[in-house]
Parts: sequence; structure tokens; C-alpha cells
Amino acid sequence: MNHAVEKPETGRRGAARIMTAVLSVLFLLGAALILAALRGQEAYARSGIQSSSGSEKGYQLIHTLSGDVGENWEQVILPTLSGLEAEERAALEETARTLAMAKWDEMKAGGGEEAAALLEQAGGRREEVTWRMLYATWLVDGPKIALSSRKEIIAVSEDAAPAFRAALLRCALKEEAEVPAAAAKAVGEKKGAERQGLLIQAFFVSGGSAEGKVSEHADALKKAVRGKEQRLSAYGMIARGEGGWFWSMLVSHSRTAILIGALLMINAVLLFFLMRSQGDWGLNAKWILMILILDFLLVFQVLPSFTLIRNAFVSEKGFSLDIMRSLYTNPANLGALKNTLIASFATMILGTLIAFPLAWLVGRTNLYGKNIFRFLFVTTYMVPPYVGAMAWMRLLNPNVGVVNKALRTVLGLSATQGPLDIYTLGGMIWVLTSFYYPYAFITISRAMEKMDPSLEEASRISGASPLKTVFTVTLPMMMPSLVAGALLVFISAASCYGIPSIIGNPGNIYTVTTRIAEQVGLPQGGMENAAGLGVFLMAIGLIVLFISDGLLARKQYTTVSGKSVNPVIVDLGKWRIPLTVGMIVFVLIMVVMPFMTILNTSFKIDVGKSVLAARNFTLDNWRDVFTRSKNLNALRNSLVYASIAATAGLVIACVMSYLLQRTSIRGRSIPNFLITLGSGTPSVVIALSLIMAMNGRFGLNLIGTAQILIIAYMIKYEMMGMRTVTSAMAQIHVSLEESSQIAGASWLSTMRRITGPLIFPSIAAGWFLIFIPCFYELSMTELLFASGTETIGHQLFEYWTLTSQPMSCAMAFGILMIVVVLNLVLNLLTKGKFSI
Repeated sequence: MNHAVEKPETGRRGAARIMTAVLSVLFLLGAALILAALRGQEAYARSGIQSSSGSEKGYQLIHTLSGDVGENWEQVILPTLSGLEAEERAALEETARTLAMAKWDEMKAGGGEEAAALLEQAGGRREEVTWRMLYATWLVDGPKIALSSRKEIIAVSEDAAPAFRAALLRCALKEEAEVPAAAAKAVGEKKGAERQGLLIQAFFVSGGSAEGKVSEHADALKKAVRGKEQRLSAYGMIARGEGGWFWSMLVSHSRTAILIGALLMINAVLLFFLMRSQGDWGLNAKWILMILILDFLLVFQVLPSFTLIRNAFVSEKGFSLDIMRSLYTNPANLGALKNTLIASFATMILGTLIAFPLAWLVGRTNLYGKNIFRFLFVTTYMVPPYVGAMAWMRLLNPNVGVVNKALRTVLGLSATQGPLDIYTLGGMIWVLTSFYYPYAFITISRAMEKMDPSLEEASRISGASPLKTVFTVTLPMMMPSLVAGALLVFISAASCYGIPSIIGNPGNIYTVTTRIAEQVGLPQGGMENAAGLGVFLMAIGLIVLFISDGLLARKQYTTVSGKSVNPVIVDLGKWRIPLTVGMIVFVLIMVVMPFMTILNTSFKIDVGKSVLAARNFTLDNWRDVFTRSKNLNALRNSLVYASIAATAGLVIACVMSYLLQRTSIRGRSIPNFLITLGSGTPSVVIALSLIMAMNGRFGLNLIGTAQILIIAYMIKYEMMGMRTVTSAMAQIHVSLEESSQIAGASWLSTMRRITGPLIFPSIAAGWFLIFIPCFYELSMTELLFASGTETIGHQLFEYWTLTSQPMSCAMAFGILMIVVVLNLVLNLLTKGKFSI
């Protein structure tokens, strides 16, 4: 009996020892990689070679050119010298030495002495080092030979080349010797050392120094290392043949090596403690998948966030509050902070006051056309907020706004402006409210659908009126969801960029997001100021996330019944028709009128005139939207980036959902927390932190690439897909998978045949829920895009602010149609279970 117990225990101990050894090796490998990279950085610093880009990649070119020079020495220079007399060979070595020293002296005071000392240290390799030094120097800083002359030299046949090269070297020794015809034009009438330099340069050209790869490497070194003194250090290293392939790669990618080494160490330590705490020492796919997801989040979310915070609090002198102090004593920044808080708070209050009665009327009463109203209320959720800003700007423009013109006519006002002005803080709050109240509406209406109506029934049985029941029972029960929806509106309004940019900037009303975008573009001190503002927004996001997911989550739906119940429908009685009419008026004002304004403007030539005015109707705007190459490229980029982000995000969502719902491995809550944190971080902050961290500082330079846009989209919208898939997997009982595996099916086959088909509607919904906001995203895109990576959101914003408002309106309505169609597709794929 004791033996039966000891045997598994012995096996576990053995597995623990093996895995501990493996993880120790992994940890030591990471540490060794970091130490080697640090040594490489020290060697780079000592070399004096400073790349103009600020990275160590110029160092890699030394190894590359060292290979080019060594190949030329073996295949061209040495064979040519071997065919000469000993006296000629020695004289040529001295000539090469003299030319190199003279050039080094020209480039740096005392450089000739450094060259001489280097050659003295070469010992038995002195001839080779001399020629390698001159060749390396001449590749970048040697005499220039015209392209036509180089072509003549290169054109010498392969059979005649050896004799031609030997003749060039002999001519370098004898002033009176006749230069071969192919090189005569290159040398011209030059005399003395200048003639010798040109002849030897022609010799190098004939040996391949003008060939594509060698010439490219030389040009790259010249661009990367612009300082002449630093280039001499590079020539010396090339002459000695220093820097093997591995060492060169390590030095050139030292920052990447440090990052990889740190990840290896973190992974090893984390896996050890997680396995030890769980008593499971098997390195299965679950651990690997979780660690890979965690590494992605650490590199592209945690590291950039810490970089942002560091830049806000650490200056060249060390830790300091000077940046924050100077930032928040600036009147412009204080005004932006004040505007942001006022606008966000007002939007939160107004949005919630609008959303709660709408959710109650649609979800708990016998209002006419409830499903239609529900769809129309969330339509603005499907549309980019900046499209709403464009619409209300056309409606409430103080001069030519449709509403203002109508009001002036109705009220008989003689003024040419007003009475309403969209370019005010109040105007911005109105637009923010009109496009963010659906966030609260969706949150509240979903909670109402799950709420146990028994308490409401008891209230009405006790004689309370429907209105009193709402205020005394429904509202208190819904308070956690109400607060959660309000907080979501608050943080969405605070982190919005499109509406404040379109509405606020013309009226000189700036918010934190618009100030960040403005500061990023400034040459001096802009990024530090942007970091300080970004920390402010990040703090708001963290506070809201803590309140909503920390405190409120404990109280959420405490009255949800464990059984399936249908909410009691309140009979509106005589108020049914008036409330329905009121809802129609609300929809006309908040949804139909803005979108129709966008559509109407898209057919205009002159936005100040009616579309029915003579020669003011045109289809050119729509034609240009679908034919201009810039628009098509932007549309293609948006579709590609959003598709990649949605697909990659969904893979992570499925893996995390499985880990959360089907495993008990320790540590799975860590990536889950980071994904949640990313979704609660304002978009502008995500973009700003990526700019600061992904600029080569840590070995990854993604600035201006499509990758950085896709990564930003994934960090922000990953949670939207994960919640959907996790919720679906939680509803599938594990016994179905267990039965499949008992019947002999593999885990992969079970996922493909059982779990996958059951959660397919949620998978499709998750993909679309990530894809749609990525497709029209603006806030992050405006900070991260570069030439060639423009998206449809950026293109629309550029048309509106710089080029053509009718064109931007056509594109905006096109985006609206695309999003609505995608929502219908989602509805069909999920059989009505999911839609936006």
C-alpha cells in the first residue's frame, strides 16, 4: 500500500526536479543574453561609432562590410599582388599605407598616427590589414570616379581583368607609365598622390567595389554613421576583421536581446511559482498559450504604459515632478483639463438621464414599435462619433446651420448668426451626449432583461403606481448597472478625440485628447507634455475601471433570479400613444435628422446652398469616394488592419476563454486582468504609449508601420470579443466535451466537432465586435498613421478638416452603410442572438 502511494509521489518529485532544472536553464539563458547584450552596448559605446538614427544598427554594417572587404582581399587584391615582383608588392604596400594615413589625417587631427599605430599592431598581417584599411576607407570616403568611367572599368572582360588590375597598380608606382585605356578617363591629367589614389580606386572598382551589394553597404554605413571620426573607428575595425557574425548581431540588436532575455527570465520565474503552487509540473499547451499571450501583453501594453508614466515623472536629472508641475500650471492645459472634466461629467449625467427612461420604455412597457426603437437607439453606437460631430456641425453652425436658419425664420430674427452655436462647450456636450448615451442604454437594458421582476410585482400588488414602482423598486435595483453605464459614458467622453477636434477646435475649446495630439506634433518638449496629459487620462480610466469592475461587480445583478423569468410588461394605458409619439420625435431629432443631413450634404457642390438649388446637386462626391486611389487604398487598409486585428484578437479571446472556463491553471487571471485593463485605457493613451515605447528604445521600432496600428486596435478592442466568447463557453456544460473524449475523440477533434459549432455564433459575434470599431477607428489612428498606412477614418477626417466637406459626408454615409450591413450579417450569422 505504501509503495503504491510512494510511486506517484516519487514521479511528481522527479518531474518537479526536471522542470525546475529546465526553468533554471531558461532563467540563466535569459540572464546570459542580457549580460551579453549589455557588454555589446559597452563595446558599441567604446567604439565611438554613433549612428545618426540613435540605434546600434550601424554596428552591424561593420560586420557586413568586413565580409565584403575580406572577400575582395581573398579574391582580387591578394591574387593581383601575388603576380607582382616582391619589390613592387612592398612599394605598393607603402603607397597604400601612405594614402590611408593621409586620408585619416584629413578626416581627423592625428588620424594618420592612429592608422600607423593600428598597422604596427597587425604583425604578420600587416600587408592584409593595410590593404583592408585602404579599401574600407576608399569605399566610403575615397576618390570619386564618375559613373561613366566606372562603367568602362567594369566592362573590362573577365579574361583581361587580371592583367588590367596589375597594370593599374604598376601605374600607381610609376608616374610616367601609361594608364590602361579603360581607366584613362577616370584618372585624367592628375598627378602625384591624387593620381595614385584614383588608380588604386579604379583597381578597387574593377574588383567589385562598385557592385550593387558592396556599394549599397558602403552607402548605408555612410548614412548610418555620419561623423568622420566615428567612421575612422569603423574602418579600423573592418581592417582588423573584428566583430564576428554573432557578436555583430548581438551588438546591433542589443536592445531586442535585453527584451527577449527579460521575457525569458520572467517566464521562467512565473512558470516555476505557478507550477509549484498548483503541483502540476507538466509543461503542456495550456501553460505555453498563457505565457505567449502574457508576453504579448507585457511587451505591447505593460511596457509602453510604464514608459509613458516614466516619461511624465523622470527627466534627464532623474525623478522629478517638474514636468507635471509645469504642465498643469500652463493655462492652456488647465483649460483642457477643465473642459474635459466638465464635458465628460455633463455628458455622463445627460446620457444616463436619457438612457434609463429609454431602456425602461423599450424593455418593460407595451410601447409601440419597441424593437424598431431599440435598433434606432443603438444606431449611433455603430457609427463613429466624429460622423455625428460632422452632422451636428452642419445642423447647428451659427451661420449656415439648417436648424439655426429655420429658427431665425420662424422667430423672425434679423441676425445673421445663431441663435444656437455648436462651437461652444455646451455644443460639444450636446454632440457627445447624442452619440454616447447608447453606451448607457445598452448596459442598462441588458441588466433590465436579466432582473427578477418579482419585487416590482410585489410593489404593484401593494398598490403602488407604475411610476412609483420605477422610482422605489426598479431604480434602486438597477443602481449598479446605472452607475456602470454612467461611468462608461464618462470615460468614453473623456477619451474621445473626433468630436472635440471637429467641434471644439474651431471654437478654441480644447480637451485633453486634442491637446495630446497637438503636443505630439511639437518638436521640443511636446512628448513630455503629452506624457503628462496621458497620465491624467490613464488615471481617470483606471479609477473608472476599478469602480465598475471592482466595487460594482460585487453588487451587480444581486436580484437576478436563478430561474428563467420574463419581465412584467407595464401597461402604459392612455400614455401609450403620447409616449410613442415622443419617442418618434426623439428618434427624428437624435438619429434621423443628423444622418439625413450627412446624406443631404454628400450630394452638394456648395454646402451653403440647398441641394435643390440650381446646379448644386452632384453625384461626383460619391463617384470620387469609390474611384479615387487614396480612398480605395484607405478602405483597403482599414479592411486589412481590422480583419487582422479581429482575427488575431479572436484567437486570443478563444484561448483565454478556454483557459478561464475549462482549466484551473494558476495565473490565468493575469492576462485576463491585463486585457480588461487595456479595454479601459483611453485610445489616445494607448497610441501615445506605443509611440514612446515602440520607437527602437527597447529594440522594436514599429513607428509608421501597419503593425503598430493593428497592435493598438487589439489592445483596445480585444475585450469586446473575449467577453462574448467567454459568456458562450460558460453556458456549455463540460460534460459534452467529457463525453466526446470518453468516446475516443481527441481534444482537438472535440473542439472542432462539439464546442466549436456550439459557440460559433459567439465566435462570429466576437470577430465582428472587434472588427467594426477597428474599421472606423480615428483616435489612435491619427497619432499612429504614416504615409501608406492611412485608414478610412483618417481619410474622412482629412477631407472634413482640409479638403471637402461634401466628400467627407459621402464617405461618412458610406461608412454608416458598411457598418449597418455588417451588423445585419452578424444578426444573420448568429440567428438574431447577437447584434451591435
